Amino acid sequence: MEESRKHSLGALARIAPLARSIVILAALGGCVAGSRATPAPDARDVEAIHSVLTAQTKSWNEGDVAGFVRGYAESERMTFIGSDGKVIRGRAALEERYRRSYSPGRMGTLTFQDLDIRRVGPDAYVVLGKWALARPPDDPHGVFTLVFERGPQGLQIVHDHSSGAE
Repeated sequence: MEESRKHSLGALARIAPLARSIVILAALGGCVAGSRATPAPDARDVEAIHSVLTAQTKSWNEGDVAGFVRGYAESERMTFIGSDGKVIRGRAALEERYRRSYSPGRMGTLTFQDLDIRRVGPDAYVVLGKWALARPPDDPHGVFTLVFERGPQGLQIVHDHSSGAE
């Protein structure tokens, strides 16, 4: 019995420093995570995002597809997912998709509303919102999630997931 007790205490003594280390690391991890909290959106960035979206609606409503897609990063890393679930990569491919899907005179009048701009990093934002096309008789509308990242051209869309609503 005495031998068993010594063995148990020895094992406990070896585990105790490990347990203390785990508790200390967990506490430090909480401090580090707290210090990495994402700051509130920068007013200049919010203004830049609104500027991109305003330019997009203006271009769309003038039938200027090339102007509309200028808000997207010119990179194969840029992705778009529409209601059909197909992933489009790159601004040129996205422009081609819009040209095929929306003939001149049939683009309608685009509006964005209910924007929710959230900073997710020092140079990245997620924007949630609603889109609508005044285009009788169907007047399509839906929701979107955009990811903006700062690059050489400023804040641009690197990901767009847009869906239709009923």
